[in-house]
Amino acid sequence: MIRELQWNDMNDLIDNYYSYYEEVKRDPEFGITFFHARPSFESEVGWFSNLYENVLKGDAFVKVAIEDGRVVGICDIHRIRPGTEVSHNGVLGIAIKEGYRNKGIGKALITSALESAKGKLEIVTLSVFTINKRALTLYRNLGFIDYGMRPKSIKRGNRYFDELYMYILL
Repeated sequence: MIRELQWNDMNDLIDNYYSYYEEVKRDPEFGITFFHARPSFESEVGWFSNLYENVLKGDAFVKVAIEDGRVVGICDIHRIRPGTEVSHNGVLGIAIKEGYRNKGIGKALITSALESAKGKLEIVTLSVFTINKRALTLYRNLGFIDYGMRPKSIKRGNRYFDELYMYILL
């Protein structure tokens, strides 16, 4: 089930995020950027509170995927610098918990989030590791267009990853 973000989703989302820190230890190519150290629970509560406030203000469009009674994925589109000449732009982020990927959840989340942003934003951008072929295929199939690449954008240990930039017009 895909639905709007709710306040009571906070603990599931924080637990999911912490699980990504364990996953990247097993898979250094995991395509999410991380802080060098896992953030504190208090920091994550602040992140969630800010996200929820932006949803209430209409500056973020957030969908979550629910399976087995828990949040297993999130897709958010944040308005860039509200109240400025670039506030018609949004940035998309997505994360799906291990074990729930490759089931169509990502496509459903992105499609729903983009639909919520229509009429409120005009363009949505994202960035993706160039080695993340499944994500690249999904984004292109949804209509995202490549517009640039930053080499060695992410440094994880002694390894670098290039980042591709994409956009879609709403």
